[in-house]
Amino acid sequence: MASKANMVRQRFSRLSQRMSAFQINLNPLKEPLGFIKILEWFASIFAFATCGGFKGKTEIQVNCPKVGVNKNQTVTATFGYPFRLNQASFHTPPNVSVCDVNWEKHVLIGDYSSSAQFYVTFAVFVFLYCIAALLLYVGYTNLYRDSRKLPMIGLIAQSGLLSS
Repeated sequence: MASKANMVRQRFSRLSQRMSAFQINLNPLKEPLGFIKILEWFASIFAFATCGGFKGKTEIQVNCPKVGVNKNQTVTATFGYPFRLNQASFHTPPNVSVCDVNWEKHVLIGDYSSSAQFYVTFAVFVFLYCIAALLLYVGYTNLYRDSRKLPMIGLIAQSGLLSS
């Protein structure tokens, strides 16, 4: 029993020696393994930045022949992330009555918040995964190349990310 505990200590000692040997090696970034991770990292930044910061508006030209005014007037509904369109009501310009209708009661149709939030959350997870993988590739190259489990874990994580 003591020999098993001794073997475990030796293994942890060797692992801690390899882990503490953080050395910056930029060569993996020149290989497809590291270069593709950099591209994934930029794509994840682009994904959550474009969706999370999106704002839009819908304008409707309204003509009211019953009121006697044949002039087109505009009502606007603004929306943005997380795309709960059923909460985006129409607004008229200040101090303007369009067809004597309360446009605040009228809203857009649809609630796309779950899809948008999933997309942004997934992009953030990919961002964090890419940072961790790049740190492993660049800082602990020898540990990654000597290990049989780390490349397999990376393959499983990568295939899990691609299948989603």
